[in-house]
Amino acid sequence: MLDEILTNNQRFLQNTTLPHIGHAPRKHTAIVTCMDCRLVNMFEDALGLQRGDVVELRTAGATISTPERAQAANDLIRSLAGSIYLLGVRRVLVIGHTECGLSKVSPVALTASMQALGVDPQQLIEKEGLGDVNGLVNWLGAFSDVHLNVKEVVNVIRSSPFLPKIPVDGLVIDINTGKLTPVDI
Repeated sequence: MLDEILTNNQRFLQNTTLPHIGHAPRKHTAIVTCMDCRLVNMFEDALGLQRGDVVELRTAGATISTPERAQAANDLIRSLAGSIYLLGVRRVLVIGHTECGLSKVSPVALTASMQALGVDPQQLIEKEGLGDVNGLVNWLGAFSDVHLNVKEVVNVIRSSPFLPKIPVDGLVIDINTGKLTPVDI
């Protein structure tokens, strides 16, 4: 895979000259969305976004795991703070998507995958004080309803003491069609 990426990069460099653009997003917006590989290219096209328009923050599930919500001080909040205070972001959109892998996490499959890759789930559960395998699933950020998850993440961002009071909206994008649906907050 690395060789393929490096070859593609060489071809890109031979055929493309990128214009210089500033690092502050033109639309003064940060978008929190999922890291799902099915969103690559489709997401920006569905929203009509171009390079330099917005700051995109991608996390598993476009979420903040349940244990981190109370403090509202995780990496996502820090990244939003940097975007707001240093890059001029004045609006945040949280965009989850249908058929998200974190909406259907199987504790059995999760622990089996961890064990197969040499990680002891029980050791992680104990080290992080997660209690049991359900705590591990929560630590990962799993949820059952994407609309509810988006609503909760919007509320965590809105109530974070580290962020100013700026507009924060939630949407869900259909992974198969690209249709956006606003989430009632």
